[in-house]
Amino acid sequence: MICSILAATNMGGIGNRGTLPWPKHPQDLAWFKEHTTNQIVVMGRNTWEDPQMPKPLPDRINYVVSGKHVDKKYQHLVRWIPSDPVDNIKHIQKEHPKNDVFVIGGRQLYEATEPIVERVYLTRMKGAWFADTRIELERYLACFRIYGVRPGTNCTYEIWNRVLF
Repeated sequence: MICSILAATNMGGIGNRGTLPWPKHPQDLAWFKEHTTNQIVVMGRNTWEDPQMPKPLPDRINYVVSGKHVDKKYQHLVRWIPSDPVDNIKHIQKEHPKNDVFVIGGRQLYEATEPIVERVYLTRMKGAWFADTRIELERYLACFRIYGVRPGTNCTYEIWNRVLF
């Protein structure tokens, strides 16, 4: 299954100055880890370069979408997607049929892959956080229906399944 997983404010804020707008949220990090461990994660170069991001994410197959290789010291730990993330993600899914593929950011990658995503794991962060990067959640989720909701500490965890392709 191809999934996306993200945390956002109610206004769609997902990033600020190259990282998350809010301080580390251990419960949300545990939610992320629960769903992505032993799976495949695909991220854009800016997400890869986030100073808060472990490189590579442990216990996952890591792919980075980028027109250029970033840091040679990681080349043996991560796989690179040079272009066309949609076709490449479909190919990755066929190569690993027993794994889910998770798109983990950023905005451009979420938007580019939305037509092939089957499930969205969304953490809605409560509070007012300044964000310089946003996603239009209502538009992004237009072809999905909510499947499950779980309350968290200062957030809500939602699972959305695609109903329209």
